[in-house]
Amino acid sequence: MNWEPISSPNQEIKDVKQTIQDAEVRLNWFWSNEIDFVYIYKTASDNVKPISEIDERDIKLYTREEYKINQGYVSKLDTIGRTAYRIFPCQKRDGKLVVFKQEDEKNLITITGARAKIYFSISYKNKLFQPRKKVKLAIHTELPLEKELLVYVKKSGGVPSSLEDGTVYPFVRDFPAGRTVSPEIEMDKNEFIRIFFNNGKNTAQHYELIPE
Repeated sequence: MNWEPISSPNQEIKDVKQTIQDAEVRLNWFWSNEIDFVYIYKTASDNVKPISEIDERDIKLYTREEYKINQGYVSKLDTIGRTAYRIFPCQKRDGKLVVFKQEDEKNLITITGARAKIYFSISYKNKLFQPRKKVKLAIHTELPLEKELLVYVKKSGGVPSSLEDGTVYPFVRDFPAGRTVSPEIEMDKNEFIRIFFNNGKNTAQHYELIPE
């Protein structure tokens, strides 16, 4: 990478704006007349590298002509959580691209992607004249999940309203993408369960837990 300090405000990328529609984000920004190319750096917002550590594998070249054709820069919202985009101006000199070290926040934008959906269902099977019943849990997830992400809570006399509203039980296996049905659980007739995120609000930033 041929990095150079930015020498003039006229070379800066600024006024970066976003439009989100149908799982796509469109970025628009101000191009200086001195700039015909940019490099776009995309990464998770909590994993942004210093400029000194960015290499060509991390960035994508984008031309002013592509920008005109696409009316901006279009990217899939294919990750959960927050994604950072940093746009570096560059020029061609003697057949080589020179990238300017624009280190202010004018060329940086952070996008919040859609949360991954986790659907769950709980079905009870009562035994006639028996004090016990069987329960079946089903999880349908768009992405593979580690078993520690979810727990189920059991309560006597009603459905649990929170992690603290009953006895917490872990799941024993990770969840692949798609539908997973657990082995039946036996419990007293007056006991009920519900599924919760194990880490509450932190996990809810990235996933949405939806009853079927």
